[in-house]
Amino acid sequence: MRARLFNSLGVLCLLLPFIACAQPVPTADDTVPLYNAPFGYGVNLGYFPPYYADKELAALAHGTPDGKTPGFGVTTIRPALFEHFLDQWGYDIRKDAFQYYREIGLRNTTAFIGFPAERHRETAFYCPGERSELFKGLYEPIWDDGANGTPVNDSNLYALYVWKAATTYKGLIRIWEVWNEPDADNGNAWKTPGMPGNWWENAPEPCETKLKAPFFYYIRLLRIAYEVIKSVDPDAYVAVGGLGWPSYLDGICRYTDNPAGGAVSDKYPHRGGAYFDCMSFHSYPHLDNSLREWRNELNGFYNYRHSDAAIDGLWRLRNRFDTVLKKYGYGTIHPEKLWICTEFNVPRKQFADYLGSDTAQVNFIIKALVTAQMQGMAQMHVYSLADETPESSSNSEFAYMGFFKNLNNVLPYAGEANAMAWAFKTTHDQLAGKRYHITQTDRLNLPAGVRGAAFQDSLGQFTYVLWAATTRDRDETAGATYAFPAALHLKYLTRRPWNYSQLETAAIVNAQQVQLTGSPIFLTPQ
Repeated sequence: MRARLFNSLGVLCLLLPFIACAQPVPTADDTVPLYNAPFGYGVNLGYFPPYYADKELAALAHGTPDGKTPGFGVTTIRPALFEHFLDQWGYDIRKDAFQYYREIGLRNTTAFIGFPAERHRETAFYCPGERSELFKGLYEPIWDDGANGTPVNDSNLYALYVWKAATTYKGLIRIWEVWNEPDADNGNAWKTPGMPGNWWENAPEPCETKLKAPFFYYIRLLRIAYEVIKSVDPDAYVAVGGLGWPSYLDGICRYTDNPAGGAVSDKYPHRGGAYFDCMSFHSYPHLDNSLREWRNELNGFYNYRHSDAAIDGLWRLRNRFDTVLKKYGYGTIHPEKLWICTEFNVPRKQFADYLGSDTAQVNFIIKALVTAQMQGMAQMHVYSLADETPESSSNSEFAYMGFFKNLNNVLPYAGEANAMAWAFKTTHDQLAGKRYHITQTDRLNLPAGVRGAAFQDSLGQFTYVLWAATTRDRDETAGATYAFPAALHLKYLTRRPWNYSQLETAAIVNAQQVQLTGSPIFLTPQ
């Protein structure tokens, strides 16, 4: 009943735009739209002048229907709709590009929003010497009586921006991600309860995060986005903006958007968890201490920089976020959130003490895409489509995370693919149209040291992805011999390596003597 009321209100707001559209009755505490789409193989497109515009980048990633541009297995993307860009060029400036995404086959686009034009940015300095990054009028009423020709209050510039974007791009964006990494931190996010300034018991201070504004203002951003977007498109999702710190999520779920300390009141009735139905996070395991631990006997860190440890770190972070959500009743009292990861990767080149090699990156990408489906993720977006800068001038590991080498001054579709691109494409091509099958995976009875999963297509046929788990620091070599259980009645399988999409070389293997290494292989029964 509440979901039907929600949809009816959205229709009224569209058909009668001059009525006052008050806050929808349901929130994400009550309902989350059904998401029944296939797993999303995603990528962050980036920006690469002068030859690559949005359409060319999308076609390079996904391919074109005529087959002239084959693509690399990308099925969804994560572009941005910055307010400062739309304000300058007009709200429909990118509508043609978003329609093109859909035309070539990209689905369930995730777009992140925020970042006001200078004339719309508030002038307050909540952090000494650093001006707020947010919009003017954020605490003006969200809705009015339509006197200005829109259902939202035009004095609330963020609400107006969201409404104009949502109405312009309705049907072209499935997930609206509110800001990008709002919890980017200066030092207290990692602290545990009881430590001075920790975020589990204290709201982050304005100087501690990139927004340079009171913490409750981010919850206000979520509330406005949720109310406005849902009034326009009830089936769309509102996501937090690629979080990196579970303590920040706890604060969102702990407080309301009340500027007076985040307290519940008649005017601020819901805590922040009510205003997003999609949990988005970012993971770079080489940076977040996933690959090392302090040991007193060494008086230093013990390192285990390899792809399987990175995978474990990725899902350990996801589970820490999930623990926070469960603490506040999501999945029990309230509906479970949709899960996406809008940035993840490790570099293909070693910097400082970080993990970094072609093999580690290839292995990590495949293992992440496989295990993401085991974890129930809806989308995973690799960072990024191409290297940020040419290798000759790169001084950061983030410059070595692209599907392609840097595309500046490279003609469309002439970019040089890195090994990771072929690994991604192989994974997509072998698993597209198939779903993770937990029962068949259990039947594999994988021994210690062997990891993998079973996927099933619509005809009931299985594809198996298997590898020997890596265990040694900065070493991707691993080995194991696996025998499929007799109960599965398998004699021979076709074995495809991680770069099958590039080399198209396969071999027939005995089901009782499958040789595994640290690089995943794809196996289909004969």
